[in-house]
Amino acid sequence: MGEAAEEEAGLGADAVAGRLGVTASTLHTWDRRYGMGPTGRDPAGHNRYTSGDLARLRQMQQLILEGTPPAEAAEAALDAPSGEPPAPRDHETDDIPLDAPAAGRDAARAAQVDGLARAALAMDELAMTDAVRSALRQEGIAAAWDQVLVPVLIGIGRKHAATGSYVEVEHLLSAVVSRCLVTASPPMAVGPGRQGRDPVLLACAPDEQHSLPILALAAALTEAGAPRLMLGARVPVPALAAAIRRAGAHTVFVWSQTAETGDASWLADLPAPRSPLRVVVGGPGWDPEGLPPGTSFATSMSEALDALQTP
Repeated sequence: MGEAAEEEAGLGADAVAGRLGVTASTLHTWDRRYGMGPTGRDPAGHNRYTSGDLARLRQMQQLILEGTPPAEAAEAALDAPSGEPPAPRDHETDDIPLDAPAAGRDAARAAQVDGLARAALAMDELAMTDAVRSALRQEGIAAAWDQVLVPVLIGIGRKHAATGSYVEVEHLLSAVVSRCLVTASPPMAVGPGRQGRDPVLLACAPDEQHSLPILALAAALTEAGAPRLMLGARVPVPALAAAIRRAGAHTVFVWSQTAETGDASWLADLPAPRSPLRVVVGGPGWDPEGLPPGTSFATSMSEALDALQTP
């Protein structure tokens, strides 16, 4: 049955979910909360979405993507004549691209970015989880981070900077990504006294609270079979120095998200218990020209992964 004929006969929730790129549970939620459910029935008495229902759902989804709260988007779609788009809101951020530019990204990755962005803006946690897991599985952790997750996170950050909104979207997406990274790549059994290579230490700069990037890097190192220890956010310099000594580490990665946490003066004073300490840093908070001699600056997850695994 063709798409037009199928819509004329009425659609079930799974079919409509596939058309919209959401989950069937999201449709049930929209029905329960906003009255955006099916209005038709098939001969057996089962609820079916009509072509008008589908049009209204598409209108609602478009408004959500433009930044309208779901309740307002549903009200506007229900009030609009069937098949006619509701009048656009005066929304100065409608033309802000959700994903950051990614030169050379192929169509498949662009579709992954778009799918995750739609799910995030719709606050569809299940669809977000599916999209993140799919990207991690298909691309590998480093490539998925650089090419799929970061563009969406940056785009939502830009929308927040322009409007003051979308904080809840950013928090939910960060939580989903964190859970998926932990599930995809649990830590190895590493530490002082264990056999094998010395672990790479991963830490945020003092007072830096953005720890999601080092969580992603920890997962990528584990995926690559490299031992690592992640210290987390806001690691004081004495604590990082003590960790280097305790773990016998010779490689350290430090993340800085903002200029306020990107003071590099202390990096040269980190201890090197057994050999020259290799220090790699990443994040927009650092000034690459102000780094101590011998400190490497990684501009992407893939670069950091290569630098940390180089003998």
